[in-house]
Amino acid sequence: MPWYKCSITGENFPGILVGINGDVGFYTTRFVEAPSANEVEPLALSNLKNEAALTLPEGIAKPTNARVFFENIEQVDMSELPSQKPGLVFFIMGT
Repeated sequence: MPWYKCSITGENFPGILVGINGDVGFYTTRFVEAPSANEVEPLALSNLKNEAALTLPEGIAKPTNARVFFENIEQVDMSELPSQKPGLVFFIMGT
């Protein structure tokens, strides 16, 4: 199966994820193995939802206005896969 590189932006996530007040966004790159380009976004989104860095503490309500955008998706060769999963770069919304 082919591999795809996804450039992803998240917006309006609770700042509690990174220990600040207010909403935050993030940038990240994820690599997904998928049967076709049409199946990349759902697989990448499912993986993001299971990441510890984006898991809200117990008792914190999920935001209703949080969004994830796929800025770019491109097929890549396996030789381009990083040895470690890229991190998340957070930013304060409105800055």
